[in-house]
Amino acid sequence: MALRRLISLAVACALMMAVAAPAQARSAPKKPYCVTHKCIALTFDDGPADYAETLLKILKKYKAKATFFVIGNRVKKHPKITAHIARDGHEIGNHTWDHKYLTELSYEDIYREIRDTQRIIKKATKKSPVLFRAPGGLTDEDVETATAKFGLVQIPGTVATQDFIPDYRDVEFLTTRALDIAGRDEVVLMHETVKQTVQSLPAVLKELTKQGYHFVTVSKLLEGQKLIPGRIYPEEPLLSDD
Repeated sequence: MALRRLISLAVACALMMAVAAPAQARSAPKKPYCVTHKCIALTFDDGPADYAETLLKILKKYKAKATFFVIGNRVKKHPKITAHIARDGHEIGNHTWDHKYLTELSYEDIYREIRDTQRIIKKATKKSPVLFRAPGGLTDEDVETATAKFGLVQIPGTVATQDFIPDYRDVEFLTTRALDIAGRDEVVLMHETVKQTVQSLPAVLKELTKQGYHFVTVSKLLEGQKLIPGRIYPEEPLLSDD
């Protein structure tokens, strides 16, 4: 009888361990997507503009998600396009109301530029942005304080195609440039207002897809990090743009 009880007890323990093991595995924290995948975040400034719908079609074809840093007064003019961007699963960030260099403004004006843009984006998309990009990449303590009040983190970008320079607005150059600066976990700064950038995108997406990249939003790229409102991310940002 004692031997039988010991055998029964051993079997019961084994069964309990077998059930507990999968439960423990299920409860293990899931690693952020970009820890296990080769990610890159494409970002587009200054819209919504004339080429936005074309850009959205291209991104959809390549199953790419991107982040759009939009200007408030253009969102007011194009609320349906703004809503379309969000509906397609892209992220929308705050790029101020009218693209003024914030370091030249008073704190009150900085606050207003950000506040009014937050409001118009939420009106169009039903969601408030969590990302902010200062025009020209120009930021200071006042900008940090104001963005923090809205729960925004600053995303200057880490690399740029330099499509803001008129002499560089050539499809072949911008294609080559985008491929040259591409790298894992980079935040690529481009402008949806530049026709040649949009024209270069199919070739860029096709090649980077072959290289194993996954095109994600900035928030997806930063997933798993503790983000402090007002601060700049990633830690090695692009110093300036236009």
